[in-house]
Amino acid sequence: MKQNIDKYIIGMDIGGTKLATVVADGKGQILKKIRKSTEAEKGAEHVIDKLCDMVHETLHLAKLTLDDVIGIGVSFGGETDTRKGLVYPHLPGWEAYPMKGRIESEFNLLTIIENDANAGALAEWMFGAGRGYDYVVYMTMGTGIGGGIVANGQIYHGANDSAGEVGHQILLPDGPPCRCGKHGCLEALCAGPGIARRAQEAIRKEPDTLILELADGDIDAVKAEFVVESAKQNDPIANRLIEETGFYMGWGITNLVNIVNPEIVAIGTIAVAAGDLLLNPIRDTVKKLAVRRAAEVVKIVPAQLGDLVGDLAAIALVIQAVRKAKGQGGKRAKG
Repeated sequence: MKQNIDKYIIGMDIGGTKLATVVADGKGQILKKIRKSTEAEKGAEHVIDKLCDMVHETLHLAKLTLDDVIGIGVSFGGETDTRKGLVYPHLPGWEAYPMKGRIESEFNLLTIIENDANAGALAEWMFGAGRGYDYVVYMTMGTGIGGGIVANGQIYHGANDSAGEVGHQILLPDGPPCRCGKHGCLEALCAGPGIARRAQEAIRKEPDTLILELADGDIDAVKAEFVVESAKQNDPIANRLIEETGFYMGWGITNLVNIVNPEIVAIGTIAVAAGDLLLNPIRDTVKKLAVRRAAEVVKIVPAQLGDLVGDLAAIALVIQAVRKAKGQGGKRAKG
């Protein structure tokens, strides 16, 4: 399906440590990109002023002006209220910050703000692993486990934009502490720090492992990536850790499969690096635990967009808003 957008789109990717601005065409092709540090400690207005300068710089590099732009998408690394245009990053001076209104007043352009995981789900649906499907769950699997749900081409927000917190389903009530304040969340077990913690516990009992060699003998330096690399080299302890991670991830995804009934679950970062070493035990667990008909239809795959997801997430927001205005919002993309 054609995007039917003959103007360009500005994307903003706002994280705790980095900012990025991009300009893309109506098909999602990135023309130019600028990336800088966030400097969030200097306050909201400083960050927004910096972003606005970056937008002008990016347009200049692309030899475009604001007259060539149809809208701005903002992928934000924190809680959002998409109805009111507010963001909640829990930083001094940022409480309930009116991001949408501030950017619209600066540029006088359509502005769409969204939580980065939700926007990433839309990007994977539009450009990546979810292309061609109507019901998509996207999961990040890095320092945390986030996620987003796309149903009939629309992000599912829930009652107040809190849907998609896939990493904070509790699997083990007496399990390890999570940064959300609860215990035994999927994130605490299977995000990068959780895998590293479980690896450290295993190494203290069985130190003869390639994982420890990759950490130069420093158990405190063990990372999830060392576990993945060791499993690829058939290290027994690493294999066991990956199997265990696959079981917990599969358990969490089973809950999503039973409730959401997606056609596809796309998992990023660690799952991409590990490939079928991790994905196969996830698939096996879902097949065993999920409702039969839901398990039969779902595909569990690595996400496809990689480092481009933040850029394309912001761009996808505007493309989708334009489609929706044209009555095309829930249509599948072909190709």
